[in-house]
Amino acid sequence: MDIYITVFKTIVFLIIIIFMINICLKLLGKYANQSKKNFRIIQKIAVSKTSSIGIVQIIDTYYVMSFSENRNEILKELSDNEVAQLLDSMENPKESENNGKNFKQILQEMNDKIQELKKRKR
Repeated sequence: MDIYITVFKTIVFLIIIIFMINICLKLLGKYANQSKKNFRIIQKIAVSKTSSIGIVQIIDTYYVMSFSENRNEILKELSDNEVAQLLDSMENPKESENNGKNFKQILQEMNDKIQELKKRKR
């Protein structure tokens, strides 16, 4: 009879432990996810197997960032006009396809800025 009581106590104890772990994980998840309010990845495009470029919102400021295995870097802070265009293009993808610059123009502008920054560092 004592063995049945011991098994019953063990089962009850395990149920209590699992319940307490569940509560702790919910509390940890609640506090760990608070940073998502201040940081959002709006759009992310893979450039290669190990790197990508993304548009990130940090609080109220939008940035173009590069993500790689070794480092993450802010490439550019977007102006209010560019943010408005971005948000408009996300809301109305068909209408905004022809309104903005094409990829070749944007790539050329970014390449020019990178070259200019390299010249300044020398």
